[in-house]
Amino acid sequence: MIEPVDSLEIVVIVDNVTDNLSSNPKYVETEIAGAWRRGMKRLGGQCLCCAAHGLSCLITARIGVRSHTLLFDAGPDEWVFERNVVRLGLDLGKVGAMALSHGHWDHAAAMPRALQMITLANGGQPVPTYMHPDMFASRAVRNPQGHMMPMEDIPGEKVLAGNGAELIMTRVEQAALSKSFYVSGEIPRVTHFEQGMPGQHRLGPDGEWELDERVVDERYVAVHIANKGLFVLTACSHAGLINVLTHASNRFPDVPIYGVLGGFHLSGATENIIPDTVDALEQFNPGLIAAAHCTGWRAISALATRFTDRVVLSAVGKRFSL
Repeated sequence: MIEPVDSLEIVVIVDNVTDNLSSNPKYVETEIAGAWRRGMKRLGGQCLCCAAHGLSCLITARIGVRSHTLLFDAGPDEWVFERNVVRLGLDLGKVGAMALSHGHWDHAAAMPRALQMITLANGGQPVPTYMHPDMFASRAVRNPQGHMMPMEDIPGEKVLAGNGAELIMTRVEQAALSKSFYVSGEIPRVTHFEQGMPGQHRLGPDGEWELDERVVDERYVAVHIANKGLFVLTACSHAGLINVLTHASNRFPDVPIYGVLGGFHLSGATENIIPDTVDALEQFNPGLIAAAHCTGWRAISALATRFTDRVVLSAVGKRFSL
């Protein structure tokens, strides 16, 4: 289904936090270290990225002298996305495709601007954009008082196509960019403790809100790094981190899980499953656990206690060279 790549680079364009002071493994470059490397003359706020509630990653797979780059999600705001791309010195003209993990505003709202920037840099070439057909539903969360709190809709098909997207709408798995990337289909739910996104609803065809806790449109992206294993990018883990890794492991049974990066959604209403998740993660024995976005500080603390230096906090501007 996919071919092994020689190396993988992940640049975090948007994330909930900024973190330039914590120690990191040698394969992780912080935002400020990258700015010095690119020629920053003096450190100041005008050099730095902006953290925001959301996630966007630029992923580059290298095979010999060739490379393929995928933009995974775009974050919640076009201003944040554009500012961070510019301040990180990224060349979006190299982006060969985009994938959206699921239909929530904090991952999708900046997609039109991302497409504009990509097509301006690539000479106007369309951008293959992988999406699930159910991503466009209007959604809301019922608060503890019983009131519906609507979410901003994600950009529609016409808006995306008008800004350069070549939409690939599918519920099933895909191999992207010369089989360097695996874009999953719908993720099977097999654990007893991962129950989706409690309280989420979607607007049904009759105009009424209906329960939508499973978030079936969510997918993950995976890359097989030669001599290391499978690296999984799970943007929000509404399906459950263990369900995601179980599916990846079953889909590629001869390739060990090398690492995972993404929001693990172990905050708020799902904090009760932190112990079960940490225990179940042991079976995959990942060498890198890069906690991002919606993971939550309690879950990060629990993961760091169990897996110690294998846990790295993802943060805006960090560059992982694997």
